[in-house]
Parts: sequence; structure tokens; C-alpha cells
Amino acid sequence: MAAPARRPLAVDFEALSYISGLVEAFQAFDSDNDGLVTAPELRGLLASLGLEKSEAEARDMLARADADRDGRLSVEELLDVMNAGELGLGALGDLLQSALPALEAAAGTLVGADELARALGVVGTASAEDCAAIVECLDSDGDGALTIEEFRLMADLL
Repeated sequence: MAAPARRPLAVDFEALSYISGLVEAFQAFDSDNDGLVTAPELRGLLASLGLEKSEAEARDMLARADADRDGRLSVEELLDVMNAGELGLGALGDLLQSALPALEAAAGTLVGADELARALGVVGTASAEDCAAIVECLDSDGDGALTIEEFRLMADLL
């Protein structure tokens, strides 16, 4: 019996690239790599996105976006304030989450399109083309692969 044909995923790859860019910008301005951004770091992040804000405006934005009131902005809080949740990528996040066990079991450190396609071949309906497009959208350094940690972060955030 032949395997069922895989249908292309209904993914807005432009939205996925947008979220990936926000996460990349966040990480670039998280100068101490603690996963949190302060008001001065937020101002730099916003400037990198073309949004020039004063120090006071950055502090005000941070205060409004700081859901847990710790005085710092997490990547989840940034995505929330940038309305990333409204982009409809939750199903993709679930699909990527389902691929994590197979990717981790493979004991590789990098996830490319082929590895993702193999992992999703067991649990999902993603085609090789879908997997290549997903990796391309999430690949911040252009090497054609993601680390397991980068993949897990994006799966968690979507």
C-alpha cells in the first residue's frame, strides 16, 4: 500500500520569518544572554527594527509589555506585544513540538531540512519543500541548519 501523498502545510512563511526576525533581534540585544531585555537593550532592539524611541518611551513600552512586572522583557512578552500570537502559527508550533522527540533521539546537534522531514515523516504531513522552507525561515546564520536549542525555542514560541 502506497504512503498517502503529503499536502503542503498551510503556513504563512512571511509571518514565520517575521517572528524569527523578532527572536533574532531580541537575542542580539540581550547583551548578557539571560533571556531578558532591559529598557536600554529594548531601545536598541527597537532601533534595529527601524523604530526610534527615546529612553523614556522605551521604559514606558517595557512597563506596558512586562506582564510579570519584573522590570525586564522576555522574548515571549516581546512576541505578545508585537502581536505575534495573532499570526496564526500555533498549529506549526504544535507540529514542530511533535518533531522534537525524534530530533533529540537522533542525537544530532543540527537540524536541517532533511532531518526535519525525517522527524515529521513519523508524526506530520509536512513535505520536503515545507521542511526546507521552515528551516530557511528560521535559519538566522544562513548555514541551512538550526541547532536543537534554536529549534526548540522556536517550537516553544510558536
